[in-house]
Amino acid sequence: MDEDTDIANNINGEEKSDTIASRDSIVDSRKLVKVGADSTDCNPRYLSFGETFANLKRTSSYKAPYSNDSSTKAENLTTSTLDASVTVQVNRCQTGNPLLKHMQNVVCEYRDGLIPDYVLFNANENTNTCILFLSIRFHLLHGSYLEERIGKIQRDDVTSYRNKIVICYVDIEDYVVALLEINRVTLLSQFTLVLSWSWQEAARYIETFKTYEQKPASLIQERVETDFLSQANNLLSGIRSVNKTDIVTLLSTFGTMKNLMNATPEEMAVCPGLGAKKLKNLLKAFQEPFIKS
Repeated sequence: MDEDTDIANNINGEEKSDTIASRDSIVDSRKLVKVGADSTDCNPRYLSFGETFANLKRTSSYKAPYSNDSSTKAENLTTSTLDASVTVQVNRCQTGNPLLKHMQNVVCEYRDGLIPDYVLFNANENTNTCILFLSIRFHLLHGSYLEERIGKIQRDDVTSYRNKIVICYVDIEDYVVALLEINRVTLLSQFTLVLSWSWQEAARYIETFKTYEQKPASLIQERVETDFLSQANNLLSGIRSVNKTDIVTLLSTFGTMKNLMNATPEEMAVCPGLGAKKLKNLLKAFQEPFIKS
């Protein structure tokens, strides 16, 4: 019986030794706690996450995380690497302007020595747009500021700007008198005045100006239809009390504008929906002389 007990103890002792050996094999021996002579703690201390990756930034495989901050991107990117179609040149004096935080769709390129606050460069047409920013509260404290900035652009800036804009942030309730003065200065200086009631709206204006600077003017031009029905509809709809249903009825009955205008009142009266008032207005319009445009 005693021999069997000794054999079991030896087996357990060997298993414990193997477990401790396997545990110690995954421990950095340089980080083991020195156990004192009177200490009963024989467990090693494992490396923490911070200790394990403390020197990661010093390795060649480390890459700095991407930053969304527009000022940081402007400092890290050179002019040659910036895409002109999405780049807005920003005067260094505008640093700290709250509207810059809301400009998410363009890249801000900060520049020293820029006379306007913002410059939008159109590389395709080789033209520039300059923008000055002003708040009404600041204008009331510095009444001559706007005139001085505009005068400096007109006097000292050799750039020929195609568009000159003043974005005015309305940040007070009683703004009528101040706006009259600002409007007078911009009008006499041939600047366009744009009003915004929030920082987000001011930033959106700058982004929109930049986005649409290369768009053709046809986007806002009136579309003139060339087909017969559309032109006849435009002509006849200008006559009082005549609606689109009446126009379709008249054109389907007489076929052409010539036949319609040469028709007699009796012939027109048989058209459904054409009462005495509409007939009178049609005859009056057809009998008036045409004016050359």
